[in-house]
Amino acid sequence: MARRADRKLRRYGMRLDDALHRSLMDTLTLIVTVRGRPGLCADAGVPLSFDVDGRAMRPRSGFASTPAIEECDGMFSVRMEEIGLDAFADTKSELAAEVRNQLAMLWREYALADDRELTESARKVKRNLLATFEEVNNA
Repeated sequence: MARRADRKLRRYGMRLDDALHRSLMDTLTLIVTVRGRPGLCADAGVPLSFDVDGRAMRPRSGFASTPAIEECDGMFSVRMEEIGLDAFADTKSELAAEVRNQLAMLWREYALADDRELTESARKVKRNLLATFEEVNNA
């Protein structure tokens, strides 16, 4: 959670100082130890359809298209490491918008990139994106 908060703050040119970061990590470790893993909201998921450059994209058939939303301390998040998605927001509707924005960015940066421009780990993300999503044909 602290790393997520730090990433969110960096978007605005701010940074958690190291002492606060360590304190927050210790607190979160204690919360997880006492309460167990933060619960998953099984009743709601985030749709993974998105638009990129005028093209509608959707998960391929057979793919679980609504990953569970994790909630911790009033923050909602979705993580799919295999495709590089790590989104979080204050509300579920903001989270859905953030997921769509990140998926479009990931598609542009990885799926459309030339393999020669990508590192091996980036090529793995690209392969996972291409295996997970397809363009919707409106013909």
